[in-house]
Amino acid sequence: MASEMRRLAKLLVESRCESFESRYSRGESMQRVERALTSVVPKGMVYTTAWRDEPGATFLDVNFAPSRATRLFLNTSSLVFLLLLAATLWALVSPGEPPPGRFLVALVTLLAILMFPFVVVAYGSRRESEESSLRKAIRKAIVEEEEDRLRGPGESRGDRSR
Repeated sequence: MASEMRRLAKLLVESRCESFESRYSRGESMQRVERALTSVVPKGMVYTTAWRDEPGATFLDVNFAPSRATRLFLNTSSLVFLLLLAATLWALVSPGEPPPGRFLVALVTLLAILMFPFVVVAYGSRRESEESSLRKAIRKAIVEEEEDRLRGPGESRGDRSR
């Protein structure tokens, strides 16, 4: 579980690139990708696409990066944790604070620190899901062959596995 949390936390802040080789001409590939990506609206990441031609093949390079909202959330969370720790220290050290107040400030800080990894996992899972949806849409548009051409006449989807 800890390694999965670490992987998802790293996914939140990293940028990476993935390439897809197209089975179609550049013009047709661009149209197919444009149609496929109209339904994909990511919130936890930003992606950019760039086409490149190499002898005999057309490639789509997709760069995945964290969204500004994710970076803002992480930076704001750091500031909030710093303020919570400072408030806890102040509550524990100041002589005039009543004991229930000291306890509540320390408890809120502890709960926030313990819950934050789960929030990061949720954000990371959302980004991973969005990247997966985007990759699947691109593969379906330009990498994988259409199922209709693979099926013979009169053959249904269930008949193919036999």
